[in-house]
Amino acid sequence: MHTHSRIFRVTLPLWPRHFLILTVAVLVLGSFAACAPLEHHGPAVSTVETMPSREKQRNSPPPEEKSPLAKADPHALNLAVSPEIRELSQLSAWDTLPLLDAEEEAAPYDFPLAMNNQVEYYLDYFQNRHRKTFAKWLARSSRYLPMIKKELSLAGLPEDLAYLPMIESGFNPTVSSHASAVGTWQFMRATGKSYGLEVNKYVDERRDPVKSTKAAVAYLSNLYKQFDSWHLAVAAYNAGEGRIKRAMKQSDTEDFWEIAQSQYIHSETKLYVPQLIAAIMIAKDPEKYGFDDIDYDEPLEYDTVRVPRGTPIKAVALACNLPDEEILALNRHLSKAITPPSEADYPLRVPPGTKESVIENLPKVRVVTVTKFNTHVVKRGETLTTIRKKYKLSKTTLLKANNLEQERLSLGQHLRIPYQTTDYKLSDEPFHLDRNVACIPLLSLSVEPSGPPVGKKKKSRGLTKKKSQKKAASPSAKGKKSPVKKEKKKKSPAPLPKKTGAGKKG
Repeated sequence: MHTHSRIFRVTLPLWPRHFLILTVAVLVLGSFAACAPLEHHGPAVSTVETMPSREKQRNSPPPEEKSPLAKADPHALNLAVSPEIRELSQLSAWDTLPLLDAEEEAAPYDFPLAMNNQVEYYLDYFQNRHRKTFAKWLARSSRYLPMIKKELSLAGLPEDLAYLPMIESGFNPTVSSHASAVGTWQFMRATGKSYGLEVNKYVDERRDPVKSTKAAVAYLSNLYKQFDSWHLAVAAYNAGEGRIKRAMKQSDTEDFWEIAQSQYIHSETKLYVPQLIAAIMIAKDPEKYGFDDIDYDEPLEYDTVRVPRGTPIKAVALACNLPDEEILALNRHLSKAITPPSEADYPLRVPPGTKESVIENLPKVRVVTVTKFNTHVVKRGETLTTIRKKYKLSKTTLLKANNLEQERLSLGQHLRIPYQTTDYKLSDEPFHLDRNVACIPLLSLSVEPSGPPVGKKKKSRGLTKKKSQKKAASPSAKGKKSPVKKEKKKKSPAPLPKKTGAGKKG
């Protein structure tokens, strides 16, 4: 004990020793307090709240006889990112009620509607906090609704499903989700390919509103055949048929609203059907819900013209004298704004009434190389040499582009940076079948450098090597060639007198 006290006295100073003693005393007193019996000075809220649940568990039947669905935790929805989902977690159960009045019941809805707190929430949400965005959706919807409803009608599906893209993409054919779902109908890559959509480097038909609608109609028809319920089919469109089938098996029910009360599907899928119902109700009668000042888009109309492989959108726009964006808006599925190089006769969409102009003028469109300029602001420490190296230009080119005689630059000076790009012009010259002429029907234009020019360069290098090898041949070879040349020179003057002499004798 004496040795231990010495060690303790040497290793610890005075103040840490007192602090350690106080800490030990507090821990000892806390252990006594924890072991002491509880005194009921007031109502214990936690014990009162937990006791009934424990009594229910004791008095409940065994698990084999228990059939009710597993209720979702009221705070589970708070894990979702969307603020409206956190608010919906505070609503009551998913009890479905009939529509509010006879007029709504008599409305021509061919999608099964229901009314509950979640549907009412989204009716209010779309009318108030989400009003501007929903108004944009309504304005865009008129561009695609006639085409979508026609496809649904031909397939014998409810035409109200035409409003499904409203909650999927807001009728935006170029939108992409965080899960890499793309287009008006938000197809995943694998699902789109399985329903006939082409997705590659040059084409993504998930952005094609016409072809993606045909694929979505086929997908929805297949889902309805599997579930025989439009609520479950739409939920499967959002979550996948496999997840919905597992949820049906785990909850032992085929009713979507009962499954929505369980923990077997995500909050996004639970609220997907109420969103669609609210969107259908508002979109089919927007004035009733206060949307009476919508500037609707014109319906989608276009002509189709066959163009050669690798035809740029800019060339077609020049041929029909329209802005590039107007042609691109009809061909959003062309990822690089050119037709695929693999298809020699590609159907391109053009505005109505411009087909003949494209057919007539497209062969006259020529590719030209033009020089354009960017602007560079000189920063501190930059010189003409560092700037030309940055843009891979020669010193002479940079000086001439800016009319400079000296290399000295000043801070903040604006320099013109030249670069070459491809442009198109309409020529009145007749069309010649010559591949050297930069004409759209003869050239396959792509963003990447084509293969043949590289091969030609390699061949030219090979030829130069062969020529150099011939020049550097052995002296014996030179000796063989030189007599041949000398013989030709000797023979040429000799026969002439003989021929003349023979002629005279004859």
